[in-house]
Amino acid sequence: MKSSAPPAPRETRLIELWSLREDTTVETAADDPGTGLVNTRWDEIRLPMTDPVISRALERMTYGPVSLDNVLPGFSDAGSHPGDPRRAALRATLESVRHAVIRTLALSDGTAQLSVVPIVREARFAPRMPPVDTVHRLSRFATLRVGAQDMILESPLSAHRVLLHTPQAMWLVSCYVRPTSVLDTARLLDVPVDVVRTAVGYLEASGMLVSGVRAGAGPAAAAGPHRVTFAEDRDPVLEHWSPRELMLHNRSRPGLHDEPLGPGGGKTGTAAREHPSPDGVPVALPVPDLDLVLARDPRLTTVLESRRSVRTDGGLPLSVAQLGELLYRSARARPAAGRPYPSAGSVYPLELYVTVAGSAELPRGAYHYDPDGHTLFPLRTDPALVDALLGEAGANAGLSEEPPVLISMTARFRRMSAAFPGSAYSVLLKEVGALQQTLYLVSTAMGIGPCALAFGDTATSARAFGLDWRAESGVGEFVLAALPTGGASAEHGGLGFFAGPAARGPRPEIPPST
Repeated sequence: MKSSAPPAPRETRLIELWSLREDTTVETAADDPGTGLVNTRWDEIRLPMTDPVISRALERMTYGPVSLDNVLPGFSDAGSHPGDPRRAALRATLESVRHAVIRTLALSDGTAQLSVVPIVREARFAPRMPPVDTVHRLSRFATLRVGAQDMILESPLSAHRVLLHTPQAMWLVSCYVRPTSVLDTARLLDVPVDVVRTAVGYLEASGMLVSGVRAGAGPAAAAGPHRVTFAEDRDPVLEHWSPRELMLHNRSRPGLHDEPLGPGGGKTGTAAREHPSPDGVPVALPVPDLDLVLARDPRLTTVLESRRSVRTDGGLPLSVAQLGELLYRSARARPAAGRPYPSAGSVYPLELYVTVAGSAELPRGAYHYDPDGHTLFPLRTDPALVDALLGEAGANAGLSEEPPVLISMTARFRRMSAAFPGSAYSVLLKEVGALQQTLYLVSTAMGIGPCALAFGDTATSARAFGLDWRAESGVGEFVLAALPTGGASAEHGGLGFFAGPAARGPRPEIPPST
């Protein structure tokens, strides 16, 4: 089959260029003119600079990619000038600052094709040209995205990111979406084999390509992709990770990448959400007497030890007094004190929507909770969407019928992303967990049956609540019921429904919720 790859020059060859990360500086030590200071994002390195070759090389590398053959002739030819002390000194210097050195492959005319950028202090890069019959494949954790000027290839398992500067480089990478050999790639792209060997060596050393093996053999020959296996596919440490989950985990915490993480100090947009036109009169929820609550509540340790996810059919609707107390104690806005649950930076990006199956006190439908006014605003939600929300919640909780109450937690993402760039989603999910535990403990103290859900339908909740899911979307769900046995059906039931056997009491904690 004829290749449709971008045409490559017939005399294609690659040269290696060296540069320093843009956040790296080189200067002379104030206390010793013969010592240089290389300042990286991670550390300061003191180096001897008495040899002008070393000082000139580092200086040139701060300006951008440079062939070190222009600084020390023959540097890139490992077989020439054996035992040259200046070559050895320059290589030792480059090794000492390896975590700040960018390696670039370019055409002989200087056109950069790809660059390998270190992103952690521990980065090590030692490319080797693989044999022509070696089979490689993109790591299943590798992802490709658009950067400011280049395509960016990255993996949560790699200490580097790869910048693809040209269509030819992107075409090379695309050859490895399935296992293929160096020789077959060279034939497909119609470029010299050594060009592919050099580029593949860079991509393999960066962790973006993985080499395949056959049982009882070394590097796999191109005898059919179905005969090739890859170590990462059989690694028991990796088998439970999906690529997107591992990337989210990797990038939302410092230490394994160089991306900025919050707090960022941006505008969080904390103004209250505008309520949609209410479909009915807003419901002013009753405010509990906290002195009576304090006198009535069980001890914290008792509540903690009694907490369970309660999945029970036949649950009763919560009274408005119960629902009001639960929301007041769990999620209201307290003057100058935030809400009862913690929020990173006191941003509070979460919004609560309450969907009820209906009772004499509170008609069936969806409501938005205003934490400042402790008020429920009825929404103009299609009854079919109310059915869908409650039906899905019941199924996710393992019930055979609708739960009486569903609390849907949504997030106004801009609030958190402005305050914590790079880690916003991870921080936000921690807040969801904090709110869910607060709901658990207050429900348990009140004798209400609580159960957090593993997930909810993003599209359904967005339609039901009139949201643009890109700006505000579901991130957590929680169902509640007043139980028909024990004290839970009373307005202030305490812990009665946890004591003693009950035909429809709490079940053991099983997936999908905890």
